[in-house]
Amino acid sequence: VVREVADEVLVMHRGEVVEQAPVEQLFADPQHPYTRGLLACRPGRTQPRKLPTVDDFLRGELPPGTQELVSDESRRQHLEKLMAGPPLLQVKGLAKDFPAAGGARTPVLHDLTFEVYPGESLGIVGGSGSGKTTLGRSILRLVEPGAGEVVYRGTDLRQLDDRGMRAMRRELQLIFQDPYSSLNPRLTVGGAITEAMAVHGIGSHARERRERAMALLDRVGLEAAHFDRFPHQFSGGQRQRIVIARTLALEPRLIVCDESIAALDVSVQAQVLNLLNDLKEEHGLTYLFISHDLNVVRYMCDRILVLEQGHIAELGPSDDLYEHPQAEYTRRLLSAIPGTV
Repeated sequence: VVREVADEVLVMHRGEVVEQAPVEQLFADPQHPYTRGLLACRPGRTQPRKLPTVDDFLRGELPPGTQELVSDESRRQHLEKLMAGPPLLQVKGLAKDFPAAGGARTPVLHDLTFEVYPGESLGIVGGSGSGKTTLGRSILRLVEPGAGEVVYRGTDLRQLDDRGMRAMRRELQLIFQDPYSSLNPRLTVGGAITEAMAVHGIGSHARERRERAMALLDRVGLEAAHFDRFPHQFSGGQRQRIVIARTLALEPRLIVCDESIAALDVSVQAQVLNLLNDLKEEHGLTYLFISHDLNVVRYMCDRILVLEQGHIAELGPSDDLYEHPQAEYTRRLLSAIPGTV
């Protein structure tokens, strides 16, 4: 966006100006490691195995994977392997409307049908008001669909009573856009994680839950000393790591990531995306990845579902949809990406 609207760019890091140059010069030949890191950490047209981070550039050392590109053919073969077995989730004829003025109803989702496979990341994109968040919450029954089926591992979630649905909650989790609002400010980080475990009967005693919580904090890049601190004492990126640790504590299979990096500074987005990908491989997770950022979705997801006013405009492999969009609405979304001609 800055490249399209600015004539000159001033780059600041920790309160100091580290670089200033005409916009085209800065984007073509950045001089400071921090500037190079900011430009490189955003997903683009190439597909590195891991995204480089700003810290990598400040250290002057790029870790393994950041310079290794994943070929289109490799991604295609991976998707074929994922889709060779039965789906983990089947959405059939899903519809949802909300009350409107004068007793009318406003339809939000229209007869949506699609499948999600174990280990897959399915991206869900669309403009504001397209129904992305409502779809994610309807699948989890955080809002009740008006019609259709949500079949998870052979069970229609809409047919479960409260007790049955609660048993499923461990496997079906949500990572919110704003990590601060999803954490209780009166609970310590450790309390938030261990409380979730206690509610779902994970761990035989408090000590076991504490040890597990500390191990999870370490895994997401935090420290055991953070266990007794409160959410306001952390940065946005750290709070999102806490939310991810709390989610992992329940041993989920399917996670809905609803704009889960949108509230984060660009300098930490790559760190969280790399973490989500690593955890997906380690734990065999399946993601529904909701985002307005098509470059991020292409990098993260095996397939992309495009929603237009509650209808499926297009669904297909990420690379195919990005390079050869079939729907006019998809082409408009892609043309709106900054830097796209």
